[in-house]
Amino acid sequence: MVLSNRHAKAVDEEHCALLSLDGGQNNASSHGATTTKSTHTRSPHNAYVNDSRLSTAILVCCVFLLGALFGSHSSSSGSVIATIKSAPRDVHVGSMCRCGSEKVAMPDVNKELISIYQQVPKANVKSAGGQDTRVFQLPTKATGGYTKRFLHHPLEGCNCFDGDGRIMPDPTSDKFMARLSQDYFLRPENQCIESEAKSQFNWDQMPDFGVEDLPIFVGVLSFEAPLTLNNTLHNWLKHDLFHRIAAQDVMVQLNHRSREDDEIVYDFLKTLNNKHPMTILGSEEENLHPGLAISKFCRRADEHPSSHPNGENLVLFLEKDWVIPDGSGKLFYLESIFRSAIALSQRGVPYISLRSNQVDGSKTWNCPAEGIGWGCTTSHQHRWTNHPVLISCNWFLRYLEPFALLSDPIMYCGSSFVHRKRDGYCDWEETLQDGRVAWTNSQWVLAHLGNSGGGPLFVHQEIDK
Repeated sequence: MVLSNRHAKAVDEEHCALLSLDGGQNNASSHGATTTKSTHTRSPHNAYVNDSRLSTAILVCCVFLLGALFGSHSSSSGSVIATIKSAPRDVHVGSMCRCGSEKVAMPDVNKELISIYQQVPKANVKSAGGQDTRVFQLPTKATGGYTKRFLHHPLEGCNCFDGDGRIMPDPTSDKFMARLSQDYFLRPENQCIESEAKSQFNWDQMPDFGVEDLPIFVGVLSFEAPLTLNNTLHNWLKHDLFHRIAAQDVMVQLNHRSREDDEIVYDFLKTLNNKHPMTILGSEEENLHPGLAISKFCRRADEHPSSHPNGENLVLFLEKDWVIPDGSGKLFYLESIFRSAIALSQRGVPYISLRSNQVDGSKTWNCPAEGIGWGCTTSHQHRWTNHPVLISCNWFLRYLEPFALLSDPIMYCGSSFVHRKRDGYCDWEETLQDGRVAWTNSQWVLAHLGNSGGGPLFVHQEIDK
């Protein structure tokens, strides 16, 4: 329905009045919200005032009012359909699990939220429960074109441990973290006891609005190594990698694609038997360096039906010779590692390596997330490597893709004889190390999983020689 500007305000006011009269009853379940009547009774997890029907009605009303507001500044067509299309998008978030200095936070994640993280595909995912926070974030250029409705999935529990540096991460020490406790928050001089009693939230179940589920895509780069590729694909299938990290698609870029490559991939797809989506890319002539390959993977992810609405996709970049060792202890908590990485990617860490760091330990700091230990440093202190890495696509496309697209002879210089012979090929690692790409003069935060807690997650295994 398209409304003209001169009628928009009247129609919107009438629509809002109708919503007020019936309490939004006809809109109560349109987004999977509960139909419980408003109450001030506190649940074991929180004290939500839970009238989702009314909050949904208010949201619909706001969307129509926005249409009237922005319609007056629109083109001569006078349409407010652009704002009506911004129907609310449910954003499912957990609780913050935080502990004081010298302690490690170990969250017991809500099972409902875990099931959301494991969904493949993520396109058209319907509401999966959650408690309405009554936080509606209206669309902007910065936050995307959809109104966000935040639904909270409280933790089952949050435990604070000393940590051991092996399975549990090392604790973080900071004088300001001494105040991270409910006791400190509720001390008498704060006068917070009464205000918390009236709140819909408890201190120990505050929603973590900044962290939601993000889709992961796997991008595999192979160059003239069909036997190695075959070995690696079957290794990943053996360890159920694609399913356990909820990969929305597995994109395989075959540089200098050969008949042997096609035979290997065809046989593997038969073995896979449609159990997981896989897309085969590349041609006989194409020879993409890692920068262009990651660019291609991110752009295809952006067009994928399971893409994040704002393009906040993650790509697990893997060269064809990275296998998971059978004895890796990290296999036992692989899902937790990737949920932790998803959280890190939304907390200022766009580059998350699944290998150990290669810098002086004094230049790193502990940066645990969701109960998993990571070591962080900056791009100024750590070089880019083509190791297994989870990359934030919106960060890569914004800051590094232009360098990958630079088609100029200065980018073709390589340090080795084989690269010098490949006229027109860019040694991506070299460009990031010698200053042709803005890497070492940047301060991007990088995280590394390290080998503690069960050894490495990925190791090299080359079959083709």
